Amino acid sequence: MIKSQKQDKFKHKRLEYFANRFSEAHLDLACYGAFPLALTPELLYCLRENFAPDAPFIAVADILLFLCETVGYQLYELDTEVRNELLVYLKSRLGDEKLYEKLLCKLSDFMVAYIRQQLKSNDYADEDLGATPHWTALAYIKPEEAVKDIAEELQKALKQQPGNLLKFSSIIEGYADTDPLLKAGFEPLLILSRGLDAKARGDEETAEEEFANLRQEYGSQLEIQGVKFDIPSDGKGGELEDFTFDVVTVNAKGEEVKRELGKAQYFVEKLGDGVTLDMVAIPGGTFTMGAPEGEATSADDERPQHQVTVPAFFMGKYPVTQAQWRVVANFEQVSHSLEPDPSRFKGDDLPVETIDWYDAEEFCSRLSKATGKTYSLPIEAEWEYACRAGTTTPFHFGETITPDLANFNGNYTYASAPKGEYREKTTPVGSFKLANAFGLYDMHGNVNEWCDFLWQDNIETDHQSWPLRGGSWNDYAWICRSDYSELYVRGDGSSDIGFRVVVSAERT
Repeated sequence: MIKSQKQDKFKHKRLEYFANRFSEAHLDLACYGAFPLALTPELLYCLRENFAPDAPFIAVADILLFLCETVGYQLYELDTEVRNELLVYLKSRLGDEKLYEKLLCKLSDFMVAYIRQQLKSNDYADEDLGATPHWTALAYIKPEEAVKDIAEELQKALKQQPGNLLKFSSIIEGYADTDPLLKAGFEPLLILSRGLDAKARGDEETAEEEFANLRQEYGSQLEIQGVKFDIPSDGKGGELEDFTFDVVTVNAKGEEVKRELGKAQYFVEKLGDGVTLDMVAIPGGTFTMGAPEGEATSADDERPQHQVTVPAFFMGKYPVTQAQWRVVANFEQVSHSLEPDPSRFKGDDLPVETIDWYDAEEFCSRLSKATGKTYSLPIEAEWEYACRAGTTTPFHFGETITPDLANFNGNYTYASAPKGEYREKTTPVGSFKLANAFGLYDMHGNVNEWCDFLWQDNIETDHQSWPLRGGSWNDYAWICRSDYSELYVRGDGSSDIGFRVVVSAERT
């Protein structure tokens, strides 16, 4: 090739300068030097001796000086763009078959032999490090095959010691900007590798960010060129955080008779855009479901009371907010589209409302797919058990509620409590600063919450109506009782209807 033909062959200024200043033999050696992810002077001299004998000795120094960055003692790396351009140039020069024969086979064998000599490593390490020039060649010939090969090797590394995973992750990172691989589906594998690397190094926050990105796009399992990986469900490895809260008890007049400091655990689901979802650990147990005879304003359909055993689960600390809804509404659709801003009363920290049952179910489906956990609406027994939190009174606060404790129509009271404020709108979740003994807020009032049936085989319904629990900002106090259940057409929404979510204790 005539030297003048090299002009304007390269986009990278440094490489363009190198190609125009030095000989073709210089450029040939630089191409061979693009296969290893890191270079030493000795390795480059060996490559010259075996593959580019026409290159002058000074070419080694020229390549290291003009094209590489120093990354350690006598350790150099080519700029990623420079390496890619050199390999594309070499492929166009030699053609696929020659590139495969001369570089894939010979250079790969050479690298294995070089590693054996220099590092005196075992066979696994030989294959591990020696694979890199093999993948580099495949990337420009058969990129899908290269991605599959890398994915299979990552699976093997996961079964080895953490040190092998860290070493392998650094090798994968070296291909982060290789265009043919990225077009062949390499990017999600790269993100997974980064998350696994961060987790192995103890950087749980970074790991969870990477895993969350994958879960949002692919759900709980990633498949790359036929190779399957389970995406970790939580970068914290299942660890829970403690939190404390105030719990109060009132008498029939609404007067505070006891205040305690409660303590519970929760985990944080990162939804994206800085928005999170707090999920509180609800311990399993047995409780008496339904209203007792003689409870004021109770009805026969709230009886007979019966014992129900509830396994442990996690429940949203608050009703789903408008900020949380907006983020999840942008997740991948499962069954139907979601209106990102459906609420009558606007505010990020206000509960989302005007939500029908089908929309609440779609929210749960999208969240499940994005996180790898199985989110759902609570069944009625879960909701009542969580609301009561060990109490047997009409409200978890005690014999009554007041507008100082919850958001409801304060013109209509319960027991002997006095009238109070009727706000005529929703309030920010948790704004009353009082929780029940499990650490849940706004279980009484603010918005009615969609539930599912189950554990109640005596319910008669037309299958169009579904249960609401908890009462709302415009309901009477008696509708906010722990055991009150209202059937509502599940295809309808209203400004007093929202929901909260649950997930199993295994968080899968």
